[in-house]
Amino acid sequence: MEQYVLFKGSKRVTLKDDDMSAEKIGRIFQVSSQTLYLTDDSNIAIFPAQSGYFSVLDFTARGHYEVHGDEVEKGVLTPGTPLSTPTASQRFSFTRNTPPSAAAGSGPPKAAMTRSFQRSIYIADLVNGKLRPSRMVVVRFMECEATVHGIIGKVQDALGSYDPVILTDAQGNEILDSEGTKGSIYWKQNARKVFAIAEHDFTEFQGSKRKRSSIRKDDETSSLQDVYDKIEEVVLASQGLQQVISTIKELSELSSQTPAKTLTAVQTEKIKAAFTCIVCKGPIDQPVFATCCRSLIGSSDHHSA
Repeated sequence: MEQYVLFKGSKRVTLKDDDMSAEKIGRIFQVSSQTLYLTDDSNIAIFPAQSGYFSVLDFTARGHYEVHGDEVEKGVLTPGTPLSTPTASQRFSFTRNTPPSAAAGSGPPKAAMTRSFQRSIYIADLVNGKLRPSRMVVVRFMECEATVHGIIGKVQDALGSYDPVILTDAQGNEILDSEGTKGSIYWKQNARKVFAIAEHDFTEFQGSKRKRSSIRKDDETSSLQDVYDKIEEVVLASQGLQQVISTIKELSELSSQTPAKTLTAVQTEKIKAAFTCIVCKGPIDQPVFATCCRSLIGSSDHHSA
């Protein structure tokens, strides 16, 4: 036998096929059976048949349906309930018709203010230090349930497990309960992926994330130090190069300041004679000096000969 979830405000009841009548639903939710109707998730109104029962063909098993209708005070019974001492005021409350002017100004139905929303939540596992989605659940929620804790409760209901769960974004950052995450505007956007991860897996993930960040920081520091060392070598090399350039420049200036002299033929012959061996009359290869006056007298090879 199929079951259906009916709610009105914060009250929620599960009914079977045989209990889906306007009379029973009106008793449960204190609504007049004459004006009672239901709406589904698409805000489509469903009315009872002439018999007072709803057709099961209009419902989905385990579906959620909101109850609407004129509220009745406690103690005022709806039609179909035996009346021990009926009064005129009670009979009048069941048979009165709503004036056209009142109906025109009644405004939109309450379903427009308490409509439900749905979104996808990815169930992620920790694999090699990374979040890997393995399953997905679609949760349905109302405006009053659009909070971090409310969505976590919906996920736990869908999984059938009430172990602690953390909601994160696609980068593994925890979604905290704040003003920005309260309301359907944030949660109904399926373009923003939301992950649900077990609390112990999330703790391990955060630890590995901090460790990777520390290693990356050390590598960056080491690489930066290598760059500093290279820069220092270049600076020192440039300083040495500057010294070499300065020395060459000084030598160049010195050579340009020294005037070039041209020897005459006589001077050339005198210099040639001074460096000519007195034995072979050729250029002196290894000079030999006299021990007495230290005068150049010839080449050692010819002298020894």
